[in-house]
Amino acid sequence: MRNTIILFSILIISLIFLSNCRGDGDKQNLDIHVSGKVSNDKGVGISNVKIYFQRGKWGNYAPPIYTTFETVTTDNNGNYQYTIKNDSYVYKICCELPSGYNSVTPRCKDIDYSVIHSHTIPNVINFTLTN
Repeated sequence: MRNTIILFSILIISLIFLSNCRGDGDKQNLDIHVSGKVSNDKGVGISNVKIYFQRGKWGNYAPPIYTTFETVTTDNNGNYQYTIKNDSYVYKICCELPSGYNSVTPRCKDIDYSVIHSHTIPNVINFTLTN
């Protein structure tokens, strides 16, 4: 009788585990998709603006020190996009300030790592400049 209860318990636990591990492509993806637009104060996109992805690591009792990891350039409409692979770093994004422009929005912004339904949320980060 005791062996039957143990086998039955193992069967129930296995079924619960298998029901949570679907093989239908619904696996966890923690890559971070970042996109946005650099535009002027009238909403017109600004092309060829460099966007800097910076990464850092948390220290013991100290905030991260960031260094530039990757750079992308806005397209003809001021749009950019980039995917950060899942790793142990923290990231922020910074917009260059082209000659003759001032920043309306903060030039650097933190990237959000929130996870919903086993996926990170998309980061849409826009920058507004004025000349």
